[in-house]
Amino acid sequence: MHRRTLLAATGTGLAAVLTGCTASAGDGADDGNSTTESTPDPTPTPEPVDAVSVASGEHLTTVVGDGPAGDDGALKPHHIRLENPTGEPWTARIDVSRPLGAGHAETYELDADATVNVSLRVPADYEVTVTDVATDADATEAVGPDDFDCNRSWTAFSPGDGGVSVSGGSTRMACGSHVVGADDAVTVGLGDGSLPTGATKPHGLAVANPTDAADVVEFAYETPAGAVAFGGAYRLEPGARVGASLTEVREVTLRVVRRNESGEETTEAVTVETSQFDCNASSTTVSLTDDGGFEARTLSTLLFCGDAERKNESAAEGVGRQSDPQFGL
Repeated sequence: MHRRTLLAATGTGLAAVLTGCTASAGDGADDGNSTTESTPDPTPTPEPVDAVSVASGEHLTTVVGDGPAGDDGALKPHHIRLENPTGEPWTARIDVSRPLGAGHAETYELDADATVNVSLRVPADYEVTVTDVATDADATEAVGPDDFDCNRSWTAFSPGDGGVSVSGGSTRMACGSHVVGADDAVTVGLGDGSLPTGATKPHGLAVANPTDAADVVEFAYETPAGAVAFGGAYRLEPGARVGASLTEVREVTLRVVRRNESGEETTEAVTVETSQFDCNASSTTVSLTDDGGFEARTLSTLLFCGDAERKNESAAEGVGRQSDPQFGL
């Protein structure tokens, strides 16, 4: 267990009293010259900083996301590091944000040679900002799905000359597409975790390969702003499935690309609207077809949710309402 420390920046306020005295030639009556006192405003005392203390030589790790990248797997996480190679304590605030789902925000007091490691487990777009608490200097770096493969990779922040220094590195293995087998279905949670509730269920959104041949697909779960909440290139073996559970009522678009032997692309894009979240368990699946294309289908239970008109009815071709045992429907 790590100590939390209240840190206060050192500040000194000097209150000076200036006194001027004038001799009187008469009986001591006030002759218009009087004593003057001046008290400058003291320097305000900084607010204490609540920080997690990391001892010298210690390596503290925290995790963002629920997979699929893992240190022991073929798909490795990307690591964000706070490093203090100096001989003095360093207090830094880190803020890791992603399009869908919780990030990581914390302040750390690192002793000499201490390290904090934030392991990013979902290949996605991240923005990472590190601020030196003492100087208010900061540095911001972006991490994307392409930073996740079979190599160990990292982005490191450390105290610099009047600011925050940034460096990075990676091992140099040749990596192919991440392989997903029929028995290794990948599902990640995307959202703030506010679902399910009594009135609203999460929505499943997946890519599946029901054909008899393996194929490589590139996919991206995108917000309306185009930020990638989960993406990458995966080789889907027959029967394989890669998907997400949307645990927040948000509009999300799944874009999928596959290429034939000539390099020609076939694309599919499906959007889950906010109106598709209700009391029913539901899912949308983009399936690979034998002719090199895709088929998209939305499945749902048929509970009446209190609206006279079904909120998630769709007129799109290939959309049906039926039971899907893979999503417990």
